[in-house]
Amino acid sequence: MNIRPKICVFGTGRSGTGHFTGVASDLGMNIGHETQGRDGISSWCLVSDLPRSPFGPSRREVDWDEHLACLQLRNPLQTIPSLETINQSSWAFILEDGQRRLNMGWWRKASIRKRAMWHWLDWNQRAFEQSEVHWTLQDAADIGPSLAKGTGRTSLTSEWKEAWIARNNNANNAQSRVPKLSTLLKTSPPVAFRRVKYAYFGGQLDESKLFEEDPILAQEIMTFWGDLERSSASLHRK
Repeated sequence: MNIRPKICVFGTGRSGTGHFTGVASDLGMNIGHETQGRDGISSWCLVSDLPRSPFGPSRREVDWDEHLACLQLRNPLQTIPSLETINQSSWAFILEDGQRRLNMGWWRKASIRKRAMWHWLDWNQRAFEQSEVHWTLQDAADIGPSLAKGTGRTSLTSEWKEAWIARNNNANNAQSRVPKLSTLLKTSPPVAFRRVKYAYFGGQLDESKLFEEDPILAQEIMTFWGDLERSSASLHRK
């Protein structure tokens, strides 16, 4: 692994990249969430090679010689229900990016859950190919040594885990993540409804529900997740 002075974290949306930047900030680092910071950036949009991004810089605008490319994955059974609540501009970006890989007839007929399933797998598979180091959100407290090795920031080895756990302990409950009314009014009624429903009744999805939606896609998702979950544990857990 080559030493890079900055950090770039990507994956799908709703995978904890905002939490990652918060922990980095607690340690005095300036890693922007969907913006370029002095010490790096975290953004789900950076997996795409499109020349523009709906949130922050595009992949083409990042100097990859300076950034350690990192993939952060979250359990699909937790991420997919949250992805069902993303807004229309995000879906438009995902669709534009995926047109060459998608059967458009399938996409037009697919439920919002099935689209979220496809997106989780497609985006994370591509992100894995682009990354120099990866971890799951459940292992994120233990990635300090990997970040230290990749960026030369030796202090991360000892300080990262404590900072991550401290921020986790101060995390807000699910209901506090319900958007303000002014924010909900800026989205379409279906998106606003899904966001409120997810905040109060969402959370972890039962695996059987994925297989009911699409057994082949569900199997691909769970196999990919299992492989990376095991490799993440072997790389970062002590």
